[in-house]
Amino acid sequence: MSSYIEEYYELISKGKIMANRRVVKEYAKIIPIIKGEDSKYYYNHKLAEKPIEFAERFCRQSKDKWVGEPVTYLLWQKALFSAMFGIVERETDKRKFTDLFLLVAKKNGKTTGLAPIILYLLLQKGHEIYSAANGLAQANIIYNETDNMLNQSSLLQSRLRKRQFKIENTTKGNFSTFRALANNPTKLDGKMPTVVILDEVHELYQSLYGILKRGQISVEEPLFLMVTTKGFVREGLFDEQYQAACKYVDGALKNEHQLSLLYEFDDPNEFYDEDCWIKSNPSLGSLITIEQLRKQVADAKAMPKLMNEVRTKHFNLGGASATTYFELDLFRNNDRFDLKKFKGEHAIGGFDLSRTNDLTAFSTMLWDRKLKRYCVETMYWISENYYKKVLNDGRLSTSYRAWVEQGYIRIAGVNEIDHSAIIDYVNEMVKKYGIIYRWIYYDSYAATYLVNDFDKNGYKAGECLIPAIQGFKTLSVPFQLLTAELNNKNICYNDNPVTEWCISNVGVDVDRNGNELPKKADSKNEMKIDGFATILNCFVGVVAHRSEFIYN
Repeated sequence: MSSYIEEYYELISKGKIMANRRVVKEYAKIIPIIKGEDSKYYYNHKLAEKPIEFAERFCRQSKDKWVGEPVTYLLWQKALFSAMFGIVERETDKRKFTDLFLLVAKKNGKTTGLAPIILYLLLQKGHEIYSAANGLAQANIIYNETDNMLNQSSLLQSRLRKRQFKIENTTKGNFSTFRALANNPTKLDGKMPTVVILDEVHELYQSLYGILKRGQISVEEPLFLMVTTKGFVREGLFDEQYQAACKYVDGALKNEHQLSLLYEFDDPNEFYDEDCWIKSNPSLGSLITIEQLRKQVADAKAMPKLMNEVRTKHFNLGGASATTYFELDLFRNNDRFDLKKFKGEHAIGGFDLSRTNDLTAFSTMLWDRKLKRYCVETMYWISENYYKKVLNDGRLSTSYRAWVEQGYIRIAGVNEIDHSAIIDYVNEMVKKYGIIYRWIYYDSYAATYLVNDFDKNGYKAGECLIPAIQGFKTLSVPFQLLTAELNNKNICYNDNPVTEWCISNVGVDVDRNGNELPKKADSKNEMKIDGFATILNCFVGVVAHRSEFIYN
């Protein structure tokens, strides 16, 4: 008997269903198990189909035109749940997959698909199930849908009952419960969840994930489901989990217990090809129509400020905020370069200062004559006390720790950043790589002391050190040039994750003459654009000295 997984994979392989390369690769790894070619795992047909049969027999929908209709899973959903529940160890029949990372666009049936699974698990013994999110309203979405399905089945109500804050199995000796949880560490610690559903992972804090994941450490057969669209928070939990999922699928990292299904484009330009829309919308033609997606795109074209929202939520193209200026998938450049190859070359420097709660950054811009591209090396500094503060603030603590440990950010000063560290760094670049700083552009705000110190080190004010006034008149043209070069992937920033994060946080102000000026896309202080600001200062120099810089 053919499995849903084989049926889905065959249709993809024959081109009858379009899917991206990572979805294909993930299922390709499962096919040998189904064929009995794996010594550790095998495919248990009964275990695979049991939750699907349960959902379609006992659960009814509660949304829109489908109210009261039986749940009917689409083939991609059947393949997913077959893999989750049907691939088991030969010796124990325990599930191979304890973790799921599902990336799928909005309106593709995430909630309706998961609610029956929760009811199915509630009928089994001893499950402590949680739907978790930053806010209770978000966590309650799947909880309420599960309750709606329960209310439509008298048979299920004979076994399951909703109390004030939970759904529980009332069968004697069963003890299974389901609750919605918000991000409240004092209430979360001490719980031992057997099943966790994290909805919209892009909005979540690292701390919430950590508490719930640690809570499963002694669970014999845990299930941790992360279900999400792409979102607007960079370098948080989503980026960390998404990047790991990509590496698992590609084989760069090993995790045999995670199933990673990433429904997205292979290339961002596929957004312009309607035939490719199914790659991020596997329910296209059933739960969502091509006409509905066309309308979303048409509305966004009429109101450009909506475009990033549409691209991110309905097509899983990376975004930083609903008002971000740069689209992550368009400017992301993973190329690297070797600074040693630029010995004796002229460079343009740019710096942006801060004292306490911001990053300080210095960028070195070089021209690669052979590849005809800009190469940018950026270093960052924060104060010791600010670093401690960030480590205690859940959302970006993991990222900052990694960035410091990997050398992208240096600690300088205790309460305020010691700006002499910038001069030490520039001198280090000159001595180590033989780079010649022909011009260094800077934001003159609060830079007097540092400019004097630079001058004492041989970088003459007015000749090498040049102020870049941070206004429309000075920055608009360099900003346009920088934007074009970024989106053409003609700026290699040495795969620096802090620089990438800073670029993804950029928004834009436009004056009455149509001139553009960058700003933070999000008013939150934790979102920084300092690295981008230093590169823009360098581009002020590019505009002023283009022929000398490129053709010297």
